[in-house]
Amino acid sequence: MMSALSTVSEFVGYDQTPSNAVSITVNGYQISGWNRVSIRMGVDIMPWTAMLETTLYQPDQQVSVDIPAGAACVLSIGGDTVLTGYVQSVSEELTPQEHVYRVAIASKSVDLVECSAEFSTYQMNNTTALGIAQQVCKPFGVAVSAVGGAGDIQIQQFSVILTETAYEVIERVCRLAGCIFYDQPDGSIVLSPVGTTVVSGGVRQGVNMERMVSLSSLEGRFSDVQAIIQNPAILFTPPADGDKLSQQMHAQTAPAEASASDPGVTRHRPLLIPVELGDADYSIARKRVQWEVARRYGRSQATEVTVSSWRDTSGALWRPNALIPLTRASSTRTDLLLGEIELVQGEDGTHANMVLMPSSAFVPEPLVLPAEQNEATAAVSRD
Repeated sequence: MMSALSTVSEFVGYDQTPSNAVSITVNGYQISGWNRVSIRMGVDIMPWTAMLETTLYQPDQQVSVDIPAGAACVLSIGGDTVLTGYVQSVSEELTPQEHVYRVAIASKSVDLVECSAEFSTYQMNNTTALGIAQQVCKPFGVAVSAVGGAGDIQIQQFSVILTETAYEVIERVCRLAGCIFYDQPDGSIVLSPVGTTVVSGGVRQGVNMERMVSLSSLEGRFSDVQAIIQNPAILFTPPADGDKLSQQMHAQTAPAEASASDPGVTRHRPLLIPVELGDADYSIARKRVQWEVARRYGRSQATEVTVSSWRDTSGALWRPNALIPLTRASSTRTDLLLGEIELVQGEDGTHANMVLMPSSAFVPEPLVLPAEQNEATAAVSRD
């Protein structure tokens, strides 16, 4: 079917520069010779996936290798591991002109996304976000690490819903910890702050940039975001005059003193968000309104670029959650976070398609810790 890699030079390149030769190791075979490759990775993408395509039989090699669905595998580019996981599916396409063989691969986190979480106890006390993530991943053989202190926050009480997937548990606990999580090449996942590294060289117009599409949008953005204390009577009774409405709104918002404005939205577009139960000093509400403005702005400023290489100027593969210096022809530089990348290889060569956004687009939403919510509920019950 495909050729097994036979020489070291195919890994590192004949001139000792990193190679872009794609191979997978499965059932003891290391297999290359793919005609088309697509590898998709990202901060918001789990699992990372790959699609490999070739003809079923290569006469010059006189060899056929079976790749069964469900087999464990490792995908590499040159000497760099990119994805560790499983063969999800194998398909064949037969036409009078060709016989195409396609292999779909997903990282080990696919089981976290699709399977229900399993615990010896569904309520955990006095642990950390990292500890909870490690416990939920353990049955699936997925290791969890942390960088930059992510996941160190103490969580007094955390309850798992019986029907939740492992991914949903981790997503919820990472929001509590104020960090993000994503796949790693070795099949593990990592808890991390947003934008931990800056890549070498970056993307430069006229150098390695082949295409760029930039977006600046007002969709989903608001002129003012205000936290409001929830009250069953609010706005239920029409005011007798206009002043009573403003008085009522002032009474519901003034105690929290939590508001933020987006200077890029010039017309009146207000957004009210509730103060969470347990946010006694309104500190989370004040963070939340700032987060709403920053994240909505970040998501509205997306830049899609295609570059001519899978690697930065140091020879390292592009990785999600890295800050990419984007330099235009005018020499204007902007550091944007690599949120999603697709590495593609085919008849038209090797390219990397990137989605870049401001770092604020990926910062998790601030939440009140569960123990604080429980204490507030108990206080209400006692009153």
